[in-house]
Amino acid sequence: MTSNYPKIWQNVKLVKTKITGEMEEYASKIVGIEENDIFLLETPIKQTQLVLLINGSVVNMIYMHENLGMYSVDLEVVEKIRDDNNIPLVRAKKVSDIRKIQRRNFFRLLTSMDIAVRKINGVVVENTKTVDISGGGIRLLSKQDFEINDIVRLDFQLESKEFSVDAKVVKIDYTDVRGTKEVSLQFIDILEKDRNEIIRFIFDKQREGIKKGMFSNE
Repeated sequence: MTSNYPKIWQNVKLVKTKITGEMEEYASKIVGIEENDIFLLETPIKQTQLVLLINGSVVNMIYMHENLGMYSVDLEVVEKIRDDNNIPLVRAKKVSDIRKIQRRNFFRLLTSMDIAVRKINGVVVENTKTVDISGGGIRLLSKQDFEINDIVRLDFQLESKEFSVDAKVVKIDYTDVRGTKEVSLQFIDILEKDRNEIIRFIFDKQREGIKKGMFSNE
């Protein structure tokens, strides 16, 4: 196995392409790896229903390697089974090379959290809220007059870990609220271990959302 190979008990994301061409994403977990690149995966659940993965269909599995970044690989569904505890699983075979996901393809998590925006000299410009976050950057609300390519420092906290990251303004969108803009910023010179911590946070939160959906009345 190569160093970027998926691991047992790793949280993953399965991307399924519908007949219409629309893509759907589901949270899952690798619970076993057999010979000949066969993976045993938790059957994804959407709201309260098991997601139907047809034998012979191909799904894209996306996962994170702690030190190397995010990767994807195509899997062909072989069969659906149940383990000794009657938990539904999917057996799927690796049918493509493992590919590293480029930064522009990072998943975004919609989340409103506190964030401080500072100039590089340390002066706080404003304390505000985020709109979303990804491994590549952050979108936040702002009343400041930023310009494209402005460089700022972002201070925020995920769980118990604090981050202080330099970022560049790449997009500015005006909102319906007078004077408030949505500013998209791209991380620059971020440590890979910090980026991976952010990606892990996103994966965990998305997985929590799926689990909560299992018990909803929707």
